[in-house]
Amino acid sequence: MALLDNIRRLSENVRRRQPHTRGEQATKNALILPFLDALGYDIFDPTEVHPEYIADFAKKRPSGPSEKVDYAIYLNGMPIMFFECKSADTEPNLHNGQLQRYFNATPSVKVAVVTNGVRYLFFTDLEEPNIMDGKAFFEFDVLAFSERDVETLEAFSKAFFDAALVRHRAEDIIYTGKVTSYVNELLRNPSESFTRFLLSEINITTGKLTAKRVEKFVPIVKKAIQSTLLEMATRSIKQETYEPVQQAPIAAVAAPPPAPPRPPAESQPEINKGIVTTAEELEAYEIIQRICADSAVKDKPQVQYLDSVNYFGLNIGNRKKWFMRLFFDGRRKAVVTRLAVERASPLVPGFEIEPAPENVGKSRVYIAGLKDIERLRPLVLLAYEEEVRRAEASGGDDDDVPAPAAEALRH
Repeated sequence: MALLDNIRRLSENVRRRQPHTRGEQATKNALILPFLDALGYDIFDPTEVHPEYIADFAKKRPSGPSEKVDYAIYLNGMPIMFFECKSADTEPNLHNGQLQRYFNATPSVKVAVVTNGVRYLFFTDLEEPNIMDGKAFFEFDVLAFSERDVETLEAFSKAFFDAALVRHRAEDIIYTGKVTSYVNELLRNPSESFTRFLLSEINITTGKLTAKRVEKFVPIVKKAIQSTLLEMATRSIKQETYEPVQQAPIAAVAAPPPAPPRPPAESQPEINKGIVTTAEELEAYEIIQRICADSAVKDKPQVQYLDSVNYFGLNIGNRKKWFMRLFFDGRRKAVVTRLAVERASPLVPGFEIEPAPENVGKSRVYIAGLKDIERLRPLVLLAYEEEVRRAEASGGDDDDVPAPAAEALRH
């Protein structure tokens, strides 16, 4: 997806520029206009990106000029979106009703956006036609996004914008989000009613389903759900990563065909050792794989994983060549790298970072969840590239950390 590449590059620039951006005008120039450019709009054409848009109905302020919207986006000669801009160091909140007045009085505009250059809040008129809602139906964070977020954002790009479909897409985003959150919580923590439904569907027990009997099956259902999700995630990764390569036909006498490629042993979940590779860990692995694929390193080694009782490790060939360890089972989720704190700290603004316990790694970063991993992109890339250089220089003979030493990170 071209937009995904554009947004990833934009994210890197925003991360670098944000700490030095002060004031609304600087935010527009350094952060917001590049966002519009990434969406495919010509920021140098005032007939497409109209700055300081003033409508005919705009009221003159008692002490100054007429009210205006920071940017009006035009397609086919008609305004379709309004952007209200805030300084990068403030929250992107509605405050004086100006954007609502413009939206309500401009029927061709179906989307209004409030932004501080990092967070983009999208509004429309779901509750009442031509009356802007007070609550955003979609939020996009340039520093913390998923591929699904970018797929949603693409509907507001120049190439895919369709005013007639805005309401439908907004409803789809809201309803899908609510259902996804509910299903996600249900799969993580099966409710009594859900467990009762499953038991009645599969006839696993006889007699009356009392509350006590249902309670007995809740952990069994939870374990079954986790096993199913793990199997689905593992199958997906294998299909994406290890697709057989078709060989070109050879006219001369050919050697016996090569055996089908086998997944690297390091990337296989260990079984029968008390190790449970979770769907969350596999999703983190996929995210880190994608980030490392953007590395400037030539002949990039494949990112592999090796799970253990204490942590989920990412490496470039074997367990001794690790560059990142994920500790997701404790009260707080943490990421450990071989980078010293003084090197890692500038790469993770806004995150809590500290030296890792001895013999575990060098720096430990606390995260709230999977979405934060994308925000750690500079850290992931440097940790990966440093390990590649280390392996090239030394052959990767670093000793692996004993598993018991990592136990301190799980609490």
